[in-house]
Amino acid sequence: MEYINPVLLLILIAQICLGICAWQSPRFLRRIAVHLLTRADVLDVARRESARSMKVWMNELGLEDLNSRVAKSSPNHQFYKDEVKPSLS
Repeated sequence: MEYINPVLLLILIAQICLGICAWQSPRFLRRIAVHLLTRADVLDVARRESARSMKVWMNELGLEDLNSRVAKSSPNHQFYKDEVKPSLS
């Protein structure tokens, strides 16, 4: 083991610090958990609102969503039951 990855070392140090703080004060752990969960909820709401806003503006401007365009497009070639499908190998 020549060296330790600095990111893993930082994570290990952060875990040790959080463990010490939680051991000293369980309220600290609760406060951190509430903060992180609240932040995650806010990020989820922001993503949903951004997607909704994008749909509204795309409808307002008459643009199509790329995913719906791909779903609507037909394949270039349709295979029939008696047709042999080529292998990609």
